[in-house]
Amino acid sequence: MKRSWIWTATLVLLALSLAVNFFLVGYAVHGLRQGAAARVLLSEIASGYPPEVRKEFRGVLRDNRARTFQSLHELRAARANLAAAQKATPFDEAAVKDAMIAVRTATTSLQATMQDYLLMALKNVNAKPAVGG
Repeated sequence: MKRSWIWTATLVLLALSLAVNFFLVGYAVHGLRQGAAARVLLSEIASGYPPEVRKEFRGVLRDNRARTFQSLHELRAARANLAAAQKATPFDEAAVKDAMIAVRTATTSLQATMQDYLLMALKNVNAKPAVGG
């Protein structure tokens, strides 16, 4: 009797441990995907700027992570809605046009957000006193 209780408790703890591990792995993968998206944005936007501007831009992105990910989420959702509208049967041209407008709006919003961050980074770098001068 005592032995079966210990065996049952061990199995329950093992199951709980596995569940927590799966949750943590899923959470980590989700975070890595978001981090990868931010790195792609960073490389596309700031690649033509000097290292100090890129560093400052990364800092501004980090400080505004929630807003950035919200903009990315809105763009992904708009793209998913467009894909669904394109596949709908019967084909609804007006719905597809509306979905295209939503994608365009979300894209413009994300671009404006990134440009705001870049401007903030440029202002921060230019506000710092010159080194060695």
